[in-house]
Amino acid sequence: MRTALILQGIVPSRDALYKLGTGLEKVRSRGQLPRRVLPVWKKSAIRTNFITKEDWEDIMRVCTVVTLMGIALAVTAIPADKDFLSKQKEVLHLLSKVHEPNRFKHQSELGKSIESGLDGLYFKDITPLRTLLKMYKAGKLLPRGAIFTLFDEDHRKEMITLFESLYFAGDWTSFLKTACWARDHINEGVFIYALSVAVLHRQDCRGIILPPAYETYPHLFVNSQVIHEAYQAKMRQQAAVIRMNFTGTIKNPEQRVAYLGEDLGMNSHHAHWHMDFPFWWRSADYGLEKDRKGELFYYMHHQLIARFDLERLSNELPFVEPLSFEDVIVDGFHPQTTYRVGGEFPSRPDNFAFHDLENIKVHDMQDYVRRIKQAIAHSYVLGNDGSILSINTTNGINLLGAIMEPSYDSPHPEFYGALHNYGHIMLGQITDPKGKFNLPPGVMEHFETATRDPAFFRLHKYIDNIFKEHKDSLSPYTQEELSFSGVQITDVEVSSLNTFFEDFDVDLLNALDDTVDLEDVAIHARVRRLNHAPFTINLKFKSDKAGTAAVRIFLGPKYDWFGQELDIEEKRSYMVELDKFTARITPGENNIMRKSTESSVTIPDPVSTKTLWERVEAALQGIKSFEVDKDHRHCGYPDRLLLPKGKPEGMPFTLYVILTDFENEKVNNVDVSYNYGGSISYCGAIHGHKYPDSRPMGFPFDRKIEDLDNFLIPNMITKDVTITFKG
Repeated sequence: MRTALILQGIVPSRDALYKLGTGLEKVRSRGQLPRRVLPVWKKSAIRTNFITKEDWEDIMRVCTVVTLMGIALAVTAIPADKDFLSKQKEVLHLLSKVHEPNRFKHQSELGKSIESGLDGLYFKDITPLRTLLKMYKAGKLLPRGAIFTLFDEDHRKEMITLFESLYFAGDWTSFLKTACWARDHINEGVFIYALSVAVLHRQDCRGIILPPAYETYPHLFVNSQVIHEAYQAKMRQQAAVIRMNFTGTIKNPEQRVAYLGEDLGMNSHHAHWHMDFPFWWRSADYGLEKDRKGELFYYMHHQLIARFDLERLSNELPFVEPLSFEDVIVDGFHPQTTYRVGGEFPSRPDNFAFHDLENIKVHDMQDYVRRIKQAIAHSYVLGNDGSILSINTTNGINLLGAIMEPSYDSPHPEFYGALHNYGHIMLGQITDPKGKFNLPPGVMEHFETATRDPAFFRLHKYIDNIFKEHKDSLSPYTQEELSFSGVQITDVEVSSLNTFFEDFDVDLLNALDDTVDLEDVAIHARVRRLNHAPFTINLKFKSDKAGTAAVRIFLGPKYDWFGQELDIEEKRSYMVELDKFTARITPGENNIMRKSTESSVTIPDPVSTKTLWERVEAALQGIKSFEVDKDHRHCGYPDRLLLPKGKPEGMPFTLYVILTDFENEKVNNVDVSYNYGGSISYCGAIHGHKYPDSRPMGFPFDRKIEDLDNFLIPNMITKDVTITFKG
């Protein structure tokens, strides 16, 4: 009878149950499946020749969960085939010791084939590659070894030409040959950036993992002293672990929060965000729209500022003050980093004022600010065709974001300027505005290094305050917009919140030159970084119906720098999003247990280059499987930094949780459990997906809160929590 049922597909065999159980265990270990389903395959069904009715009901419940999670499972547990592994290996080869000639002969030969002609290659548009080859032959490209910055218009045009050559390659072979040629002929910085953006956006590259930026180009992340000691260690042929300190001294109060701005994961997140959402991106030309890109620009940077402010409170510092183009920049900055070629990153003394650059004038910046503020006051912006575009809508913040950065989506860049980009350039060139000393670009002129400078947060606080003027001009949310009828949160429990510093080692292989006489040795930089112990949030609530809830979790300061308690309207600007996800709800009592490792804001540490190489080689040799996530994200706030540091004696914060009806908010016709590769909150949706949540980013704290009783409704709960720094 049991065999007949198995043949009919009604009862699974023991082997099938075991495979199901093993697969679910893998998914559950990644935090994607409730622990309560695990006992299913540990019951008698696995160990004996019969299945009880109760076991079968449990199995069907598990299968229902798997069905609901089908899309998510499909993108998180795909064993890599030989074709994918070959692609992954080629990308690792391309990004290995980019400052030197390619040591992989097969890639060098592929690159040389480009010079003999383009016959047999397929391109959707071959014009960019022809232009690039023509520029190369004419000697008009940025030389190898020169410093590349995306903020230089000529550098950017060259990079875009290379990107388009790679992006428009019609098949993998054409892409690889083009990349191999560029690897040895194009400036290293141009190549790394263009290749990275192309890999992130090509369909045949989905799932390929780029090595960590801080290992590909360590000079942008590691200070000069460490590089110097690393060279000494290589000359001695001795393995070494070199301690790297943060910039500044105890005489500089800003040094207390250097661990955040100089965090390698923070730097990488910021750089990769601007790769996922380049300001130079032309959606129409590239056939890929960046949904809500302007709003994401606002919200991601707003959250970085809020998180920086919470770290400042944790270190007895006041909230960061916005800079102004009329005033001096009070705090100087000495980066203590050196370009591979071209000298040290410029320093900025204290109390330095903005000066006119050759193409950017201080009064122009002031005019751009005035025009943007006037647009906010009038609730509309002007298009370059004279059209009037309302910003008093949910899409208004997206338009303003496109104006501030700006992007090709900006309705009138000549009129509203490029407040964000010009601000970065003016700060980067502030000590040599006329080019008198031919100083190299400053840290603000690279997305990889910008957050190291405290002025980064001051600039973005200034921009964020302009965004806030717009948000404050909108009507507060009504109870109807905030409420979830029939749902009442009864309690929220939070496990202990503890933070600590830990050591992390960075491989410096790509920082050091190869020589004929000296072999590579294991040399690492050891950095201190903030982390937190895993924690859980347990939410209890009642519902009078079944459905799907959107769950938003925020953390805000309880007191300001003076120790005075903040009211809800004051603290909303400092709310950091801890998580946002969807959950099935049923009539009656409900319980949701959420782990910190599941946050939709963060991503885990990237796999090291060495480990990635080893895993790919092991998979190619059939020793071990290599799983590929086709929606893998490089953009995402580091999961270690989800919590602010807090204080040794414990520091009070306030947790806010709100449930809303996701059926009224969802955008995409995909399963609610699909996670878009993670880090959706700050990094949006990629590969042409729409952002899955129609609510404004930061809801419900993005607008003024004038009536606390109107705001604190049954489907919201607040709780004071304590974060303790353990050292």
